[in-house]
Amino acid sequence: MRKAQFVLGTIVVVWLAGGSTARADYAWCIQDSEYGYPGDCSYQTREQCLLSASGRKGFCGQNPAFITRAPPQPALRARRTLPY
Repeated sequence: MRKAQFVLGTIVVVWLAGGSTARADYAWCIQDSEYGYPGDCSYQTREQCLLSASGRKGFCGQNPAFITRAPPQPALRARRTLPY
């Protein structure tokens, strides 16, 4: 019984580790029938995306995950007090 649980657990761990597709987190995505939605999001600029999409029946769109992400907050600086 323990051997069966071990084998089943190993299968689940391998499935979870390798089950997700690699997805870049850049601002622009090629969206077409090959990649679906949101598409291949491996382009930092719209120009890169357009160059890669030329000749395909797709288009470039902004990555929805990139758009909805909150902008980074500026780091707070500690105030230095000078002795008088």
